[in-house]
Amino acid sequence: MIIGVDIGGTKTLLACFAENGKMLKEVRFGTDSNYDKFLKDLARHAKSIETSKAKIACVAVPGLLDRVNGRLIALGNLPWINKNIVDDLRLALGIKQISIENDSKLAGTAEAHNVSEKYSRVYYITLSTGIGGTLVIEGKLADQVIDGEIGMVPVLHDGAMTKWEDIASGRAFYEKYKQRAADVDDPKIWEEFSHNIGFGISMICCIYQVDAIIFGGGLGKHLAKFKQYLTPYVSTYLHSTIRRPQALLTTHYGDNSVIYGCYEYAKDQLTKH
Repeated sequence: MIIGVDIGGTKTLLACFAENGKMLKEVRFGTDSNYDKFLKDLARHAKSIETSKAKIACVAVPGLLDRVNGRLIALGNLPWINKNIVDDLRLALGIKQISIENDSKLAGTAEAHNVSEKYSRVYYITLSTGIGGTLVIEGKLADQVIDGEIGMVPVLHDGAMTKWEDIASGRAFYEKYKQRAADVDDPKIWEEFSHNIGFGISMICCIYQVDAIIFGGGLGKHLAKFKQYLTPYVSTYLHSTIRRPQALLTTHYGDNSVIYGCYEYAKDQLTKH
């Protein structure tokens, strides 16, 4: 049995998987901003699905991690700083073998693993409140660039330097058009906004030479509305030395990408040991 935990800014998903990947049980609860109260809530729900019977758990954390020492350094949407999270999770879940990883990296693991038989080098990008992403090679996270923050890359826009996510994220879309992506079907709007997305997509192609790009997040799942406008950025505008992605894809697991990434990561750790 494998346990996955997806810690979100407002909600946490705790799930139990069979080793073949079938989700057996799940429970969702509010993520308390008080770290100690969160751990108590987690421990209480862990007892309800008997997590202590599991071999391993993987926990998705939305922030910067010290993986070697099992510490949480800081989060983007919760006031938890410098916590010995692995030790604390061992107690809360009753499981000795605990792995932690960034949530967007785990989402990328699940999504890239799903297409690994067809595409070897995959970049998973989440277009949401911010922009995150990860490179996955043959279904495994590329450790060498695992802490990359693609959304923070400085870009020149309207004569000023800004972060890419400030002009191309779901938040940026709403700030510009005062509408959620789900409510916008006007092709002129999508064509205009796609130029902001395209800058970064071209950069990803040039740096990582990928076979496919998978789009997740609240904005990314609307790829069908703007895919055609990204085509020049992954073909015409690229130098001949740059590999053209064979596919631009949406997620297979949707809103459950992170929790299935927990499963895939944990299963891989079991195989190693």
